[in-house]
Amino acid sequence: MLELRSSSFWRAILAEFLGSLLYALMGLGASLRWVPGPPSVLGAALAFGLAQATLSLLRALGYLLAQLLGALAGAGVLYGLTPAPVRGTLGLTAVRWGRG
Repeated sequence: MLELRSSSFWRAILAEFLGSLLYALMGLGASLRWVPGPPSVLGAALAFGLAQATLSLLRALGYLLAQLLGALAGAGVLYGLTPAPVRGTLGLTAVRWGRG
């Protein structure tokens, strides 16, 4: 019950409300047929994707950086733990020169 009295709780609730409002407004608005012709599935998909990206740009950049660093760390740990004969190229495609 004390959480209901904290301003950080209500800021988070307000941010979630406004984010959902704008996300639905932009995404669903792009899904409507504003001009005659077939519906634009690509336009609706782009609207939802761009709305998601721009409504939380700083958070998205943080997540992107965290995912990149996490993937690098995971690959590094796997590289360090796997014996060389098994490791090979860690599943990456390797170019071999000089073979016809």
